[in-house]
Amino acid sequence: MSTTRAGWAQFDSTPPLGLPMGGRGPRFSSANEVLDSLAAQAVILEDRKGYRTVWISIDMIGMTWQMTSRLRMELSAVTGIPFEAIVVNFSHTHSGPMSGFEGYATTVEKPTALIAYEEDLLTRAVKMVIEAVENLQAVTVQVYHGTSEIGINRRGPNPDGFMNQDLWGLDLKAGNGRCVLFNYGCHPVMVYGFAWDSISADFPGVCRDKLVETLGANTQAQFIQGCAGNVRPRRLANFEDGSFRQSTSEDYILTGGQLADDVLAAIEAGGEDLDLEINCVSGFAMAPRNMEIIPPLSHWEELAESEAELERNLGVYWVERLRSGIPPVQFLPWAVGLIRLAERHTIAWLANEVVAEWFPLLRNWLNDPNLTAWGYCQDGRNYMPTDELIPEGGYEVDRANTYTKAGPGPFKVGVNKATETTFRALAERI
Repeated sequence: MSTTRAGWAQFDSTPPLGLPMGGRGPRFSSANEVLDSLAAQAVILEDRKGYRTVWISIDMIGMTWQMTSRLRMELSAVTGIPFEAIVVNFSHTHSGPMSGFEGYATTVEKPTALIAYEEDLLTRAVKMVIEAVENLQAVTVQVYHGTSEIGINRRGPNPDGFMNQDLWGLDLKAGNGRCVLFNYGCHPVMVYGFAWDSISADFPGVCRDKLVETLGANTQAQFIQGCAGNVRPRRLANFEDGSFRQSTSEDYILTGGQLADDVLAAIEAGGEDLDLEINCVSGFAMAPRNMEIIPPLSHWEELAESEAELERNLGVYWVERLRSGIPPVQFLPWAVGLIRLAERHTIAWLANEVVAEWFPLLRNWLNDPNLTAWGYCQDGRNYMPTDELIPEGGYEVDRANTYTKAGPGPFKVGVNKATETTFRALAERI
């Protein structure tokens, strides 16, 4: 008889119309229709010793550390699950609500309707995890590995640019249900290309629906976003002129369907049975910012007079910040952690928008070719480039930093060392 238990639950997290949409920086664009619903999901794993970990997946751009820490602390208090064993992952759909508002570089006040939505979401998330605890039952656990080619390095698009084709997942089977978790790294940025003001889970939602349709109504299909910081859907790549074309409604349906087929192929190929022996550790890598190349005050004063909302919001915020006497951020405390499911089966989770190149670095530092890496955990903002990308510049390295209060300066070389040191220390603890 299995000594491993698991429980899962989910709810419809679609926001009301009229809220500002995420994935647009500190620009306020309201949602006016629902193309397809959003979801919040949770799965709890319990090993034979009774140690538990809970993984929460939410369809949104990504909350701030302050918000997720509040949720994790409350969950730890009501369930007894250790704080560092609770992971909140964001699908990073650009067609969901503007969550993470507190982290954007803007002086505009947070809309009261958005506050109400998030408060309700967090309350329902606690209830969801409690439901998952109540649903704990004996399960078989199988880990599967596959590949998918739905993504491509967006710094181009570059067919030869690095990206991870790795597809990882767990297949949990119980007497009266099944939970299939799947992890892949690719930006869900297809829907807002043809339906700017529509709410949608984008291709991950399509993938989940197809998996449930194929595997049965008693299946929970749960997506965990990976190292997608510089990865976009390959289907939109135009290699002739080195750009990405405008998306259509067909694109996200086909991309989600292809990912579902890849998940099903990996499951059907067979996996490895796991007898869970869980341990979780976490910490912070102190990622250094380059204080020497921050644009001068005059740059932000000029932006503050712009007619474009995005530039104006940025300019006003950084003018006030630089004049306040509080210096720009010199280090970003970057939340990271490790989850060991069993011997030779470890997951590295990282906050923020992690570029694909972190994946092989982590595997090398931890001497683990089977390591799985998740991005967008606990905090869904701030691009995290590797040292190698910093000299290249570009959106993920430079401009994106101005959109959040953790900027405006880019990272400087030394991020790799800080991250390696932190993960090696975590590996010693686990």
